[in-house]
Amino acid sequence: MPSPSSRHRSTSVPAFLDRMDVRAFLSRPRITPIVIFTGLGILVTLLRSLVINPDDIGSLPLLSPAAAVLRVAVALLWFAAVLWAIRPGERSRAEQVLLVLGTLAFSVLVVWADRPAAALMVTPIVARYWLSLRQTLWLFAALFLSSLLIYFLIPPLGNLNGAQQWLGLFGLAVVTLTQAGFTYAAFELTLWGAQQRADLRRAYQELRSYRTLELQHASLEERAHLSRELHDTLGHQLTALRLDAQRARKLQQKAGGLDPQVAGALDNVMARSGEALEQLQDVVSTLQVPQLDGTLYQALRDLAQTWPAPVDLTLEGEEPELPSAHRLALYRGLQETLTNALKHAPEQAATARLYREGAWLHLSVRNRLSPARAGGAENRLPPRRGGLGLDGLRSRFEGLGGTVQATRAEEVFEVCLTLPLSL
Repeated sequence: MPSPSSRHRSTSVPAFLDRMDVRAFLSRPRITPIVIFTGLGILVTLLRSLVINPDDIGSLPLLSPAAAVLRVAVALLWFAAVLWAIRPGERSRAEQVLLVLGTLAFSVLVVWADRPAAALMVTPIVARYWLSLRQTLWLFAALFLSSLLIYFLIPPLGNLNGAQQWLGLFGLAVVTLTQAGFTYAAFELTLWGAQQRADLRRAYQELRSYRTLELQHASLEERAHLSRELHDTLGHQLTALRLDAQRARKLQQKAGGLDPQVAGALDNVMARSGEALEQLQDVVSTLQVPQLDGTLYQALRDLAQTWPAPVDLTLEGEEPELPSAHRLALYRGLQETLTNALKHAPEQAATARLYREGAWLHLSVRNRLSPARAGGAENRLPPRRGGLGLDGLRSRFEGLGGTVQATRAEEVFEVCLTLPLSL
């Protein structure tokens, strides 16, 4: 049986990849082409350095274990440096200086150890992560000219004293442009295709969101209609039934007394009709669409303050600009999760926290389970039917590009609702 530490190590990498900032980083269309083409460029340079020695054409570095291990280690180091350079997050001034110096050192090293095309097959591709196409092409041209100059100035290579050397320089320039130019052109085409696919996915997600909003709008209209019908018909009928029971009781008293059995029956009618009216009012209140004319934060505060159980609500930072569908989803999310907590642990206080993390907005609602439910199989909370429970929330949030996750850790049940700040 694996130990807890081994289980923790086995789940650390998937947990890291499932982080919101990492998922957003990996979904960027530039990342995959940059990693693939950079890796291929470094691999080609490594293979050439293992079979070609610029200092001694007759020797083969691959046959020397020390030389081969050194070249492989340098290649892995540079590839790791590329991954570090394009990692998520901001770069400090010191990191930017280190990145520029490392790029210069890499370019000089590969030009001396291999050929000018080696630098052009890696450096502009990595720089494309930050630069526009025009800026990258200017960088490509500057690297092309400087690499040719470095190639002829660094010993033990030749100089430009005769026509033969100039002819060799021309041939080297043609080969460099052919190899590096086609490589970079293939990279840009791959990048363009990735961008097009990302745009298509975003457009498809927007269409799904619009379709979901349309269905939600129709559902909200139907719920408002049902709310009005229940209030105007069944509500009035129950009210009239209770008033008739009260009137019958008074008439019997005026007529000379009231039979105890009849009085008990009329009292039951009045009591049960009152209970039915209260339950009907709860149903009507649930069906009605909340009017969030004010701020979302204020609506959430009002909901928490008027809730029949204690709620510790924390709203971090300033309220972001959100579409009306997002605001309504968050309001309904807090309402549903608090209802779920009140149903399964009525004596326990709930803790709600709304906070921003990158380009995502999170609403976390936690409550301790009741002692009768904690630690037993009966604690498995059954989903509510009719689309009003967590399944309904999940459909609503996924339609807006978000997620709903329900977890239980020891004696705490938590529901985390996540929405993107923008589509």
